[in-house]
Formats: sequence, structure tokens, C-alpha cells
Amino acid sequence: MPEKVWRIWDMTASGSLKEKVRQFIDEIRAVPGVGECALVSNDGILIGKTFEDSLAAQSFGAMCATLYASSEAASSVVNIESPAYVMVRGSRQSILVVGAGPRLLIAGIVDEEADMTDISSRLQEIGERIGGAL
Repeated sequence: MPEKVWRIWDMTASGSLKEKVRQFIDEIRAVPGVGECALVSNDGILIGKTFEDSLAAQSFGAMCATLYASSEAASSVVNIESPAYVMVRGSRQSILVVGAGPRLLIAGIVDEEADMTDISSRLQEIGERIGGAL
């Protein structure tokens, strides 16, 4: 493929990828009870976010990826299946981390009054679609 054509195709593919990521972030944020959220790679690279503070989002994503990887390792050590999600409960808000295919994670801040069973289920459904699309 000529270099010019390749560059045009590459920019188009990149633009549509950004759109898909933005659509998934918007869908995650639309789940009742979910506040801020991020889409991160398993190794903690930020893919998409709702946070205004970019540095906080990057740190949050990296720490959530570490949290999820640690939970998978702990599960493996005691011979139980990998977790469907990992939750850190706070008094007013919680952090919920859900797998999104083989390479990505959804990390969200969830209001404590929200229905965690419903939220985790909905985020897992979104995660399955993300895994198939990205």
C-alpha cells in the first residue's frame, strides 16, 4: 500500500477507535451509581477516562490494574477461578474493577447507596462488548 494511503487509513482507524472508546466510557458513566470511570489496559495504561485531572486518572488506572492483577494472582494461589470483579468498599463510595476482554479493565467509582449487584452485572456486560470490539 502506498505510504500516503496507509497514513490516511491509519488516521481514520485511529479516529474510529477514539470514538468507540468515548462511546464505551459514556455508556459506563450512564450506569446509575457510577461516577468517574476509566478504561485501562491490564498493565495500567489509560485508554479512556471521565476524570478531569489527567494525572489522577493515570494513577487511578495503574493502581486499579495492579489491584485486579493481584486479585487474580491470589485466586490462582488458592486454586479458585479468576474474579469476575474486584471491589474496594469505602464509607460513601467504592471502587469497582471489572475485566473487559483479555486486555482491558473497567475501573469505576461507585456511590455506596447504589445497587452493587446490578452495577457489577451491567459493567460486566459492557466489558464483554468492549472485549469483542477493542
